[in-house]
Amino acid sequence: MSRYRRKQQLRYGISSGILTFTAGWAIVTLITPTTAFKSVPRWKSTLWVYLGTNLIELSDSHTGGFGYNTVEPVKIVDLPDVVYLLPILAVTVAAGYTCYELRSTRVRHNISNALAAGAGYFLTGLVAMFISNVQPTISSLLLIAFVVGGGIWVGSTLLGYLSGGLPFLGIASLGSIAAIGILVLLGGIAILSAIQGLIMMAFGVAVVVGSSFGVSRQLERRGGRSPDVRFPRLRGLQLTVEKHWFPILVTTIVVLALAYGTSGRTIQI
Repeated sequence: MSRYRRKQQLRYGISSGILTFTAGWAIVTLITPTTAFKSVPRWKSTLWVYLGTNLIELSDSHTGGFGYNTVEPVKIVDLPDVVYLLPILAVTVAAGYTCYELRSTRVRHNISNALAAGAGYFLTGLVAMFISNVQPTISSLLLIAFVVGGGIWVGSTLLGYLSGGLPFLGIASLGSIAAIGILVLLGGIAILSAIQGLIMMAFGVAVVVGSSFGVSRQLERRGGRSPDVRFPRLRGLQLTVEKHWFPILVTTIVVLALAYGTSGRTIQI
């Protein structure tokens, strides 16, 4: 990928991730009862709730506990379970917009574009965790992670520049700041345990969206080669099924068998 393309990817991805995270938070501020967390500033309490929709729990030290346990902020304010769909929608919009703007027919490029949006959403979530102090212990570890990771990134970038581009430590993007910081911490496991929901929301959804865009555009490209085609994607799907019908059939049977068996049903022999 060219340097210009990489810059475009970061610009669209990071900005869209930040914007959609903020939009999700804005929606939560509109639907969260004003009676929730009365002694806490409104911006902080609603941010706790939105982080809760990302499966990040709240330390019970904010609710009169001793900080040894966590609670679900969404349950505390008694919002419907449908709010858990907000992060999925937010990441889908961010990843979809990035893939749409950075047009590519390759699946891996679309996944990479979508992951850039997921990274923007993820980093915004980490900052939100820190400034809202949703879990004081994790906030302290995140501060150390950003400082250590930022120092490594700045140092490696400077050394790479002075050495004429030799990539020291292989760190080349802002998205590496949090990741490297977390990895070098002894408390990294605790952080990963606390943010696993955010990771799943940000990157899991992004991979699905990117894959969908990539497959869709490959089908459009393949179907567009046929003359007088009104719906190239459908034609591309038809050609793909005709060419790979056997592995598609086997895969479908295996997936259906797993779905049937894991649902608790069995076949009497």
